[in-house]
Amino acid sequence: MTDNLFDLSGRVALVTGSTQGLGKATARVFAEHGAHVIVSSRKLDRCEEVAAGFRDDGLSAEAFACNIGHEEAIDTIYDHLAETHGRLDILVNNAVFSPWRSIEETDRRLMLKALETNVAGYWYMAAGAAKLMKAKGKGSIVNISSVAALRPTVNLGLYSTFKTALDGMTRAFALEFGPAGIRVNAIFPGLFDTELADAFTPEQKKDTEAKTPLRRLGYPAEIGHAALFLVSDASAFVTGTSLVVDGGRLLVG
Repeated sequence: MTDNLFDLSGRVALVTGSTQGLGKATARVFAEHGAHVIVSSRKLDRCEEVAAGFRDDGLSAEAFACNIGHEEAIDTIYDHLAETHGRLDILVNNAVFSPWRSIEETDRRLMLKALETNVAGYWYMAAGAAKLMKAKGKGSIVNISSVAALRPTVNLGLYSTFKTALDGMTRAFALEFGPAGIRVNAIFPGLFDTELADAFTPEQKKDTEAKTPLRRLGYPAEIGHAALFLVSDASAFVTGTSLVVDGGRLLVG
């Protein structure tokens, strides 16, 4: 039995923001372990490009565009899942809007735009997933948060604030949907070698590496492996938790 704990064969997995970075790496890890993956982000052409690349490697994937900041787009993707697959086993909430602004430069328009994606978007994506999962009596939702929720970063005040809110949302959903067999957990990544890290200067990256016990940035697939644990049968009794994956960075002052 233990040999099959990480087998996702027969499961349908939706990963938002999966055309690049941590989302793309996570979608690939799931597909490599047998899942049928829905590659999703705002731009359909990018979704189709990534899904086609997965299929070229013998993996099962399809593309579906969804801007999680728009409620009607969320309704559309769940209508598609219900009609096409009749189920959803896994959701990874990963899409994010992370403007690089000081608090003083953050106007109300920008805050509301970030709120629509980083809080409301995650909320309604998870609620829609739970509705499909309840019909099967089982499912797993993983919210991709950030260590910025625990240790804010200058010029990422909005990002840090809403990632903190996401931690509370994770626990609330885990409590409410646990009786339906749905597990909800979060991952707190540190700094990974992705496009998002390009916002940091080379000096900032080197400083982060020097202050990280493992002395490097994370590799994107390592978030995929952490997510694999949380969505697989290996973590069948794990819900409402937050897994920090940061190479030990939070241990250092």
